[in-house]
Amino acid sequence: TRRWAGTACVCYAAGRLETLIAVRPCFDRLAHRSAEFSLQQLQQNKSTMTTAATSAAVAPPPAAPPPPPRRRVPPAIHSVAGVFAGACSTTLLYPLDLVKVRFQADRAAKLSSITTMVSSVAREEGARALFSGLTPALLGSAMSWGGFFYFYERFKPTGAGAGAHALASMQAGAAMVFLTNPVWLVKTRLQLQRGGAGAGAQRYSGVVDAFSKIVRDEGWLALYRGLLPALLLTSHGAVQFVVYEELKRIRKPSGAGQSEALAYGAVSKLAAATATYPYQVVKTRVQQRFPAADTKFAGDLAGGEVARTMRCVADTWAHEGLRGFFKGCWPNALRVMPSAALTFWTYEIVVNAAATGDVT
Repeated sequence: TRRWAGTACVCYAAGRLETLIAVRPCFDRLAHRSAEFSLQQLQQNKSTMTTAATSAAVAPPPAAPPPPPRRRVPPAIHSVAGVFAGACSTTLLYPLDLVKVRFQADRAAKLSSITTMVSSVAREEGARALFSGLTPALLGSAMSWGGFFYFYERFKPTGAGAGAHALASMQAGAAMVFLTNPVWLVKTRLQLQRGGAGAGAQRYSGVVDAFSKIVRDEGWLALYRGLLPALLLTSHGAVQFVVYEELKRIRKPSGAGQSEALAYGAVSKLAAATATYPYQVVKTRVQQRFPAADTKFAGDLAGGEVARTMRCVADTWAHEGLRGFFKGCWPNALRVMPSAALTFWTYEIVVNAAATGDVT
């Protein structure tokens, strides 16, 4: 019995071995095909990734979304932009304006330097004197710039050329002269008064006191001294805005920063200030009140605006020559260039924000 059992086990093991030997080629073929399929799949995935990377490198970047449409900015927004712009530039650069006015009114043969004048005013009258007349200057600047931009946008035809821009600028400037001349006269008087006794001693304690004393001592018409040269100075705005608009036509200020407006404002203001500076000197001297003892110059004598202006021009030419009409031009240039740059930059930012809908 044991012998038959052992024989049966040997036969069974031999049969299983034969079966495994017969089936093995099938397993080998299956493993080989599985390896080939995995290799093909890997190569296909690598090819797909290479094609996608190549397409991404060659394909152009997605187009930027179109800018938001610019809305038509009403003149009131231009007015508000002008008020903010004028106030900022006037405050920051006011000491240079004071030096300019004192140089314009000074009839000395030789003037001191800008730094000498500034240090002299600060030493003899106090640092606060460098800002004498700042209140009417801010009021006049807000009224002038705000009103000017408002009327300019009203008068300026859409798509017009340089001639139309010049005419619109002169119309807006003339309108503002009649509205603001009293304010500028008070500012000039406050800037020219000095501490101490003698000629030019302080006469006014403030803006209201200056208005009341001028009207009481000289009459209402005295508030419009310098009206004629001020009207002639409307050509200043015409030159400035023609140059500014032409620069904008070449390259329009863009982006939220509107940085181009800084350069455009400075260049256009310098061109206008140089061309019309003699009018500013005459205006300052006509608005000045000379001491009664001064008989050398007839600018303070009674007479109409035209006669007073012509006498001032004749006096300046006779005693100082052509140089007298450009006194104070250097501090004026140092003041007006950064002032106009700040003014137009602030103006363009406010208008751009309103046009793109960032503000309402």
